[in-house]
Amino acid sequence: MSDTVDEQKTGEKPGRRGDTRRRLMLAAEQLFGERGLHAVTLKEINAAAGQRNESALHYHFGSKQRLVEAIFADRASAIDRVRVQRVEALIGSGREHDINAILRATFEPLTELLNTEEGVRFVRFAAQALNDPDFDLPIVAIRSGFEGINRANGLIIAALGDLPPDIAIQRQRMMIEMALTSLALWTRRKDAAHDEAGRALFVSSLFDALAGAMRAPVSAETLAALKARG
Repeated sequence: MSDTVDEQKTGEKPGRRGDTRRRLMLAAEQLFGERGLHAVTLKEINAAAGQRNESALHYHFGSKQRLVEAIFADRASAIDRVRVQRVEALIGSGREHDINAILRATFEPLTELLNTEEGVRFVRFAAQALNDPDFDLPIVAIRSGFEGINRANGLIIAALGDLPPDIAIQRQRMMIEMALTSLALWTRRKDAAHDEAGRALFVSSLFDALAGAMRAPVSAETLAALKARG
């Protein structure tokens, strides 16, 4: 009985709730990725999703924040399933202490998003969420509970065991920020969708940069700043 009432309130037909929710998420992902989270109104998302009832988005998600979290969780769970496979293959090959191999297992599921329009939409959305002060994407990712992220983080920490814990955590954040920002900027190139050789070079160079950043020795200045912070 409650389902019938809800459907009448939102103007939806029975069996269409999942379709409507999906359309809203796809419309929001596209608009957020193009313009940023705060530049897009709920009314615009409803309209882009073909929803004449302006309460549809609020009914399905409650708030813009929960909508953003739902989009991220949906996409990230699919990406993480691929990451789990890569991590298992890495361990099976005995390369679990190779930081270059660990980073590829961790981030290739992201870099491979550049190969599809759907993936590009998520990359742009994630980069906008990364720059939003109300949505701490690195913390969300690290604390997400996703198996692939957790296992990859464990391998990274073990491979960099000589780093002070606070520095290791900070560098993990930097990796996420560097990877997502770089990927999003690449998608803005006019030839990004067609320059496969250029994309391969860009991705390979990005992995080199990530590995270099993770391996960089901790300077005396950084250690002093860490000590001063207490």
